[in-house]
This record gives sequence, structure tokens and C-alpha cells, in this order.
Amino acid sequence: MWSDRTTIREPTKSSNQSPAFGRAVKLSALFIAVVATFAVSELVLALMARFDEPELTVTERLIASGRYSREELRTDLPHFTDRQGANCINIQSGLHWDPRFGFASKILNKDCARRLFAVHAKSVVLMGGSAMENSQAPNYLTTLDSYAFGDDTSYASINMAESGARHSNMLARFLYEIVELRPTHVVFLDGFNEFASIRYGGKADDDFYWTVGVNDRIHRPFLFLRDKLVDSSRLLTLLAVQFKFISSARIGRTSVDAPSVERAASYYLKIRDYTEAICRGYGIVCIFILQPTSLVETHGSKTTEYITQSDLKHFPFDQELYTAGYNHILSGSAGKIRDASRLFEGEENVYIDPVHFNKRGSQLIGNYIRAAVESEPVTPRAGR
Repeated sequence: MWSDRTTIREPTKSSNQSPAFGRAVKLSALFIAVVATFAVSELVLALMARFDEPELTVTERLIASGRYSREELRTDLPHFTDRQGANCINIQSGLHWDPRFGFASKILNKDCARRLFAVHAKSVVLMGGSAMENSQAPNYLTTLDSYAFGDDTSYASINMAESGARHSNMLARFLYEIVELRPTHVVFLDGFNEFASIRYGGKADDDFYWTVGVNDRIHRPFLFLRDKLVDSSRLLTLLAVQFKFISSARIGRTSVDAPSVERAASYYLKIRDYTEAICRGYGIVCIFILQPTSLVETHGSKTTEYITQSDLKHFPFDQELYTAGYNHILSGSAGKIRDASRLFEGEENVYIDPVHFNKRGSQLIGNYIRAAVESEPVTPRAGR
């Protein structure tokens, strides 16, 4: 007798995994699509940037200015001479944070500085931000230090300016390192960095490096890493700037907060007054100069105007910010700050960017500093 038989197939391994496998394929495809879109977007934005405005290195900009000899462009020559403290300063690369005065690339040998100052009739310490630091000069032949004092052997000078430094940073360094050296003169070139924190959405009394990285690195490491990622990506930067998708401390703001500008200027004036009192108490001639910037020039040259317009693509409110900020400083200084903000007015090929300058700018500001120092006679002090 025959019976009906039903063939029952044992489930295969592949039929059991098909739903999960399908999801995995879809997720993989989505991931690949996202990565490909991101990569293509980065490539397109990079190409657009190259066609829009080629990025030149500092050296390329210096060469393009047409002002330099072959010798002046040599990077194998030292940045400072012996009389400018070449043996007294050790310069560190990378980010080094000092708990007293913030970003610090320079380590000063005080004993060396004392010996240097002791054998010269006049001793000058230069303080300020990256404009005074003048690291854009390829070597000592075109630094503002050399233009100021290089031709007079009665002067010794040491440049303690630091990138991103505000006057408050320099005051801390002045107290910790400079006062005890008893230089005859200290020159502060101030202004631009007093408002650098505001440009990136920071507080009016913070400095640039604290705002764009150090604060988050210490207190919010995850945000610091996120901002580093944003800073390295053109697409994420676009999202941050144009669509406010990401609020990164490394991205300049597109609007200006007028009360913050006024607070930053008032903070500077307060700290400057403290510095002046200390200088007076220790018999040091201190000179305060409001530094040049293309952003406040009213009749800039063609090359200066080009520099300014290039900056405004990234910081559209910079002219408003710095015009207002500088006006607050000058109106509240009671004539105690020398105004060099428009020293380069009308000069062609003088700026590298809105605050840093090439050989001609170094020459102009160096001569200005020399004249300021020589206009302030020094009373001989006991113990020098």
C-alpha cells in the first residue's frame, strides 16, 4: 500500500540569514554612499577654493612682493643676532601652555639677558603678539628688530612677543621675567589680539588660543576633538559657517557683538594702566603702540584693499569690529597710547595678511619704534 509522502526540505543556512544579511548589505551600501558623498564634496570644495583664490605660503607671498633679495630670503640664517638675544632665547615648536601667561613658544635665559643688557647703554624688550614677533621675516636681515636697532651698537634688544598674545598675557610675562632684568625700555605693540577671542565667539577678556582650543582641550576634550575635525574638513566648515549645523570654536563668527567689543577694549585699557603703574614704580620706560592693521585703513592701496577683501570672505564683520574696537581704545587712552594703526596707509605691498607685514612693513614699524624709544629719555639708575 502506497502512502502519500511529502518531501520536507531542511532549511538551509543561507535562507535563515537572508533578512540580517540584507540589512547588513543596505547599511554597508549606505555607509559607502555617505563616505563617497563626503569625499566628493571635499574634493569639489577643494577645487573650488583653488580656482577661487590660490593659497600662497608666507614665503611665496614675500617673493611675490618683489621687495626681497636672495640673501634676505635665506631661511638658514638666524632670526636674531647676538645683540638681539639670539643666545638668550630658546624657541619651541608646537603648542606650549604656561599657567601664568598662556601660549609660550619662547624660553628666556634670564642670566644671559642680564649679561647682554649690562654691556649696552640702552636695552629694549619688545612685547606683543605675532605682528611684533615678526616670525614672517625669513631671517634677521628684515626683522623689525633690525630695522629699529640693528645699526646702533649702543642698543641691545630682546623680542619676547608671542603669537596670539593680548596685553594681559604680556603683562604676566613682564612681571615674571622682564621687570627683574631692568631694561631701559619696554615696547608693547598692542591692538589686534585684544579682539581675537570675539572673532571666534569667545569672551571679551579671553585670549585667542584659550578660545579656539585650550579651553575645550582642558574642560571639554570631546568638543576639542570635534572642532579639530571640523577645522580639517572643508565640508564640515561649510556646515558650521553657512548653516550653523556645528558651533565650532575654530570657526569665525559672521556677526559682531558690539557690547563685547567695548568690554574687550575696556579690559585692555585697564590692564594697560596696571602695566604703566608697574613700569613707573620700577623706573622702566614703557611705550604703548596701537599696531597697524589693514582693517582700519580708510584709503588703503590696491594691494592692501585686496588683503582686506580676502579677509572679509572669512570674517565679514572684521572692519566693523576693529574700527569700533580701535576707536574705543583711542578714545579711552587719554593720549597714553601712540597710534600707529594707519602707519601703512597708502603703501603698496606692505601686508601679508590684515595684521602681518613684509619687509617694507617691518621697516616702517621698526623705524616708528626706534623714534618712539629715542623720544623717551632714560634717567640713569643705580645698580645698572
